[in-house]
Amino acid sequence: MLLARVALCCVASAAALQPPLARPTRAARCAAPRAAVSSPPNRFGGTPLRPEDEEVDDSVRPLELQGGWEVRCTRSGLEQTWFELFEDGSLDISRTCLGRGRVWRAEPRGKGWDMIVTVEDKLKSPLSFDGRVRQDEFTGLSYTGSLMAPSKKTGKPIEVGEFRAWKMR
Repeated sequence: MLLARVALCCVASAAALQPPLARPTRAARCAAPRAAVSSPPNRFGGTPLRPEDEEVDDSVRPLELQGGWEVRCTRSGLEQTWFELFEDGSLDISRTCLGRGRVWRAEPRGKGWDMIVTVEDKLKSPLSFDGRVRQDEFTGLSYTGSLMAPSKKTGKPIEVGEFRAWKMR
């Protein structure tokens, strides 16, 4: 019995003398490579959650679509707003209704364009104006479609409203 106690004390003493396991410093943890994190490719019709994640060439930002747009929407709080599209893919938006603009892009479809304008609300949740731009005889260019937002349960885009916009002259 005494021999067992002595052996147990020796093992415990040896463990206590061992240096603690070295933890990586904060700088080492920050410098370590991380797994690539990207947006789901189909979210909001392919619009990335972070515009810097996707390289888009200037051909999908036509000059005729750049400039100010007046928007009417069925979603509460967004009934009347505006946004201005810039050539680098950024945009400004009415701050009274939304947080900030993220990114916009367009793809040619027949005689018009399919355009997606992604903005953030004040809680930084993405909202996407997903629609079609056509030539209108009364208003010039008109942009109509659905307002999409991520579902709170699944995270997949769902329609939360409809909108119509006109290019300001």
